[in-house]
Amino acid sequence: MKNIIKNKKLNFDFYKLSYESKLEKQLEKLPKKVKFCKKCVVSNQRPRITFDENGICSACNWFEQKKQIDWSLRQKQFLELLDKFRKNNGEYDVLVPGSGGKDSGMIAHILKYKYKMNPLYVTWSPLLYTSVGINNLQNLYNSGVDGKVFTPNREIQRKISLLGLTFIGNHFEAFGRGQVCYPFHVANELNIKLVMYGENGELEYGGSLKNKDKYGQPIEDWDELYHKGTNTKELLNEGMKIGLLSQEEIKHPSIKYYSAPNRDELAKKKIEFVWFGFFNNWIPQENFYYASKNYNFEVNPLGRSEGTYNKYASLDDATDPLHYYLAYVKFGIGRATSDAAHEIRDGHITRDEGVQLVKKFDHELPSRSMKITLDYLNITEEDLEQIISAFKDRNPHLWKKTNQDWILKNAVYK
Repeated sequence: MKNIIKNKKLNFDFYKLSYESKLEKQLEKLPKKVKFCKKCVVSNQRPRITFDENGICSACNWFEQKKQIDWSLRQKQFLELLDKFRKNNGEYDVLVPGSGGKDSGMIAHILKYKYKMNPLYVTWSPLLYTSVGINNLQNLYNSGVDGKVFTPNREIQRKISLLGLTFIGNHFEAFGRGQVCYPFHVANELNIKLVMYGENGELEYGGSLKNKDKYGQPIEDWDELYHKGTNTKELLNEGMKIGLLSQEEIKHPSIKYYSAPNRDELAKKKIEFVWFGFFNNWIPQENFYYASKNYNFEVNPLGRSEGTYNKYASLDDATDPLHYYLAYVKFGIGRATSDAAHEIRDGHITRDEGVQLVKKFDHELPSRSMKITLDYLNITEEDLEQIISAFKDRNPHLWKKTNQDWILKNAVYK
């Protein structure tokens, strides 16, 4: 942290900026009456999720639909897809974006050793590396997987992170946009025509069903599904308006990597976005077992990750726990809810057990990582409290303030 270049004390009215921001476009679309799925623990406040007439969420319904999928047929289709892109000249033939986590690491490893592909594992540098995150990335490399790590200008990335926190309620906007967009620049530059991500999160965790029969995500959907309805240019413009970003910084070479390459150019080169989970039944716990067995994937040395109950989530970036806490602030849905809901569907825990896990961990403020996160963002606890209060005030159907305490009006355990 001593090497981070800091601005002078920021004298922004963070509450006003966050409260009046129009960039988090998901909030205005939230149902004002909170409902919880009768099978899992997720609510209708998750953006784009839908509930059927029986009170079952789209993710649970998707899980039932998955039982009807002929996975042997999907595997055959997967092999045909890989053969279509396979190169026999020693060049990389598939690009796997990832930050060293269990899911992307599993994909890169299995593509290399089971399917005999030549993958390139591409990483957009986390905001703040953790020691276990570095270890897991190195363990993957040591297993024989090739990797490419891009570290953008750290000061600009920090400022974009602060913009994301202030205007969208998510400091992970800088990392998230880079991790989604940068790999396609690499694929374009290196002529790698297959880019493989893990799962369609909209299906697995609840969200849009528009691409449920497609094996990949069209780029034209990214702003809506990945970027909170806001393109990167809009976010950067706000940075210019408040004087956080300069004209020189806007023109920096790394800025282009926060947005996708030209769609027509990707289409011309026939570069495809593919989900591994379309062809292979997606079970996060099984991904962890595979990574642990095959390349010594390490769990959190401090025990469970903040905001949830498992030891293998949110390991790569020290600021990750705040990202999930902010989702709890905006939607009443934290990391424990997302983890428990998926494990209920997978049959690993009961709904009653999931409810208790949500009650115990979902609301947890990430105190263990808070100081290092605030130092990185160059803000104080009071600044963060202003931002959190602004987003809670924007959601009066979710939050109620009594004296100095905020109370979540509706919870799955109430």
